[in-house]
Amino acid sequence: MTQTIWIYVSLVALGGALLLYGLLKMIGGYKKRKLQRLEEIETLNPVKTVSPPGDSPEASLERAADNISGRFSIIRKGTITFSILIIILIGVLPFSTKLPITSISLLISAFGIVLGIAARPVIENFISGILLSFSSAIRLGDTVVIDGYYGTVEDISMLHTTVKTWDWKRYIVANSDMLKREVINFSVHDTYIWAHVEFFISPEADLSSVRYTAMRIAEQYNASQVKEKPRFWVMEMGEKAIKCWIAAWATSPANAWSVQHNIRTDLMVALQEMGIATHLHQHQLQSDYPFDTKG
Repeated sequence: MTQTIWIYVSLVALGGALLLYGLLKMIGGYKKRKLQRLEEIETLNPVKTVSPPGDSPEASLERAADNISGRFSIIRKGTITFSILIIILIGVLPFSTKLPITSISLLISAFGIVLGIAARPVIENFISGILLSFSSAIRLGDTVVIDGYYGTVEDISMLHTTVKTWDWKRYIVANSDMLKREVINFSVHDTYIWAHVEFFISPEADLSSVRYTAMRIAEQYNASQVKEKPRFWVMEMGEKAIKCWIAAWATSPANAWSVQHNIRTDLMVALQEMGIATHLHQHQLQSDYPFDTKG
């Protein structure tokens, strides 16, 4: 009987060690991929800008790398601790008949209830932080729009996620809430994105001249790496206005911000010089990102 128990304990220990090794290797692989992707990012700023003193792009990326290393270090230590506890629990199962099961069950139940009530928000956010760490839907450095705030994911800690908005504010969301939010992510798959500007003109305006002017302006800012030319669309034909879109390719969300700004400015000046009236109640040019809704 003693020999059987020792064989059982040995097999549990060996199996647990192999499982733990596999988990740690997987965690290390995720960490390596996160750090490699971070090296490809030039800056964490959602808009191309000159960083204030003491907050250079290099410093931001260095902090981000430290955050990733720290986060995965916590996950690694937690995985080791939890795995060892599970292995020990499985290993002592043959001896459970000799232990006061009723007392142990009551103690574990009471501890679980107290822990669940007192630390539920922390535990939820902690687990959500682990899920976000392994998720590819929202990654550190991604350019996003969340709750109307446009910015980049600056940090994903074990308890909360920080988004640096376009005006350098920080929008902080608890990780448990972050998993429930609907997020527009501009960085998930495509490197290049359409930067489109929406504007309104009078129905009496010369549409051919407007199209030619809009295309000529957009071509100045279209990404040189993309062979496709800018596109012009008439989106709606109303009684009081014609809604138009002009779109150019941008190399990144931050670059799209600049492209849209330049197109809006040049297009407004050109329309004014041509004497083409914009819609009375829609005289401002609009964009596809709600940059100005909050912040």
